[in-house]
Amino acid sequence: MDNEKITELETRIFSAVSSKDKVDALNELAFEIRNTETERSISLCKEAQQLSAEINYSDGTATALTNEAFCSIQITEYELALKKLFEALKIFEENKNEKGVAQVHYNLCLVYFRLSDFSNGLDSNIKALSYYQKVNNKAELVRCYFQIGLLYNALNDNTSAVEYFNQSIELSRETKNRTAEAASIMGLGQVHLNLKDYEKSAMYLKESMAIREEIKDWRGYAAALYAYMTVCVETGKFQEAEEISIRGIKLTTELGEKMGISRFMLAHGKIFLKQNKIPEAEKTILEALQTAEKINLRMALLPAHLSLSEIYQSKGDFEQALKHYQQFHKMKEELQNTNAAIKAKSIQLLSIIENAQKEAEINRLKNVELKSAYEVIEKKNKDITASITYAKRIQTAILPKQRIVEKYLENSFILYKPKDIVAGDFYWMETVDDLVLIAACDCTGHGVPGAMVSVVCHTVLNRVVREFKLTQPAAILDKTAEIITGKFADSEVEIRDGMDISFCTYNTRTKILEWAGANNPLWLIQNGELTEIKPDKQHIGKDENRHPFTNHTFSINTGDSIYLFTDGFADQFGGEPKQKKLTKKRFRELIMSGQNKTMQEQGIALEKFITEYRKEVEQIDDILVMGVKI
Repeated sequence: MDNEKITELETRIFSAVSSKDKVDALNELAFEIRNTETERSISLCKEAQQLSAEINYSDGTATALTNEAFCSIQITEYELALKKLFEALKIFEENKNEKGVAQVHYNLCLVYFRLSDFSNGLDSNIKALSYYQKVNNKAELVRCYFQIGLLYNALNDNTSAVEYFNQSIELSRETKNRTAEAASIMGLGQVHLNLKDYEKSAMYLKESMAIREEIKDWRGYAAALYAYMTVCVETGKFQEAEEISIRGIKLTTELGEKMGISRFMLAHGKIFLKQNKIPEAEKTILEALQTAEKINLRMALLPAHLSLSEIYQSKGDFEQALKHYQQFHKMKEELQNTNAAIKAKSIQLLSIIENAQKEAEINRLKNVELKSAYEVIEKKNKDITASITYAKRIQTAILPKQRIVEKYLENSFILYKPKDIVAGDFYWMETVDDLVLIAACDCTGHGVPGAMVSVVCHTVLNRVVREFKLTQPAAILDKTAEIITGKFADSEVEIRDGMDISFCTYNTRTKILEWAGANNPLWLIQNGELTEIKPDKQHIGKDENRHPFTNHTFSINTGDSIYLFTDGFADQFGGEPKQKKLTKKRFRELIMSGQNKTMQEQGIALEKFITEYRKEVEQIDDILVMGVKI
């Protein structure tokens, strides 16, 4: 911060000859201290607006509104910022003040970026950039290049982000703008953090902090400190990260920087969580939640509730886990609706204010490339979704066909509800002479990662039965574990993924059932009584204490039932009046209550129950239940 300039402006305010000169000095000082003394800057803006109204100085009013809007952005009051910016834009447009219009558009770009509305943010940045290029205003070009660097960083275009951050640094050094230089250097640190080049990231962030400490830009210092703390966490330096988070909380509290306080407090709790210090994590994040609730800072409430849900889940307190997850889900929807409303309102206001003249330079040269960047990202997202949808067709193709299942297991059902487009759960079936082999399989994860593991595991099961001619469940699981562990061992990085499974071999001639399980049990109902056959507590994959799987053998009579399943059904949340985890005990009661129904009717009843039980609660895992009556 240039203390001499601040002193000069304060002197100008005090000794101003005319009210207009005083307004100009108030606005200049408000702009100068907007990052370091935000509350004082807001007060100066309001004073400038009041005095401008008294002397009918409309440009003074608009400039004060623009400065106050910037401060509103800093304290996350985005709707208020947009309101003031559009008020200022209307005045500047009427007065044909191109410089003022450019200033408003630069600030609009900041709001849109905070709302992740990159398309409108880019349009506003281009409008500002076009004017500053025309008048060769290097000080403002520095800020525009910096914001473009942030845009590319958000879109994960690291090469372009570095290019624009470097342009901003070069111009800021030329114009001796230390504040802008420090911000862009921090931008380089964040790019290298994304690239996991932690050494370079730390170097740039320390350089940014040193500059900001020198010029006493404490708000910027806190931002760089937060990024450096993230480097420490990523590199396992938890003690240093913990010390930094404490410093960050103290600094942002002194600054009255609401968003910073919540970010550092949450980070402090998450550092404990990373180290599995659950009591400390719970206490700290609860404090962070209370702080966020006092100031109604929704962007802090969201991650606080999500982290607490994870903590209580790990403690087995599923009622509290669900409570916080529901709060997270509810607030996430409310925030999305609020942001959508703000965006819609801004479009409506802009359509009223904007005149018919559009700058021809907007869609030219590099600006065209920038505008198309977001469109490219949108297209890639559509392509990715289309690819995942096609992957579902491939995954569906490897599942046993319904007519084949019904041919060998006439009185049966399969309830299969993936959480995402593709799944980590899958069911498997094979026949060998008089033997029918069936399995319910749960691979690590869900969605795309789970689906990838499921394809590997499905292929290996086929190979073990068809190539190695194995039919005994325990022997199949042992061989499958051996092959999968070998496959993943070939990777350059350690992969601990694998599969839980409940596997049956039924001899239709002798009515002998053999079974083995990895983490998932078998439920056998004979004479109206349910017996749970416990699995081996190890999964199919890398396991430090692996032992041979246990093979269980049973004589089966007509009318007996077997149930194979993964953990997804019992793990769902929902219910009334207390929404909680379903649990395996309740699942077992459901199975027993449906014994007077056919297997097909049981499957329909289970699906109807879990849909009604969940209601609006998001499905948290893939669901797979298989039932067979002999």
